[in-house]
Amino acid sequence: MLDHLITHDDNLRMVPTDRNELTTAVGQLHEELRALPEGTDPARIRVLARWIGIGQMCLGHHAEARTFLRQSLDLAAAIGNTRAVVATGLNLGDAHRYAGDVQAADSLYRSALNTARSQHPELLDFALQHTGKHLMERGDLAGAQAHLQEALRLRIAKGDSGLVESTQTALDRVELLLGQAPAAFNPQRRARLRPATAPASAAAGRKTMP
Repeated sequence: MLDHLITHDDNLRMVPTDRNELTTAVGQLHEELRALPEGTDPARIRVLARWIGIGQMCLGHHAEARTFLRQSLDLAAAIGNTRAVVATGLNLGDAHRYAGDVQAADSLYRSALNTARSQHPELLDFALQHTGKHLMERGDLAGAQAHLQEALRLRIAKGDSGLVESTQTALDRVELLLGQAPAAFNPQRRARLRPATAPASAAAGRKTMP
């Protein structure tokens, strides 16, 4: 609905391709939502509220974004649309993350990820991608890498080059950060450094893979 007006910045966060155009489009969705007659299918309200929330998030209006995305998420849950619960839960997690509310974001991502694993495997790569970005921003680079690697495998299997590129970009960012991290905070660098500094007795106990 607003995809053509949204891109990602250097921090891999969603931003407008054109701020004025996105503002206008979000305003039009507002008008449509306000004009809905009483008794309108809640599914339509849910969709409009979700896209208004996404648009507001991209514009940096975090409070409004959280309000509309929460409304959409609650409607999805009320009508039993668990697929929409996963998708909107990830959006609401993003809105909290962009606003700096790490704990709320973490809870929403974990819930969406668990539901995707158990009920909607077709959305699992999206849940892994959002969670991986969240972990990257939080500084859990090893966790971010694991989530994004799993997302990449799933997206390669899907055969969607756009999704693969998106995940590869995020994974490249994590691996760059891992390369810059002190060895004490980087398990991979610790593993690479260990053979050069390990005692001879420890080295002797390791086996070489056949």
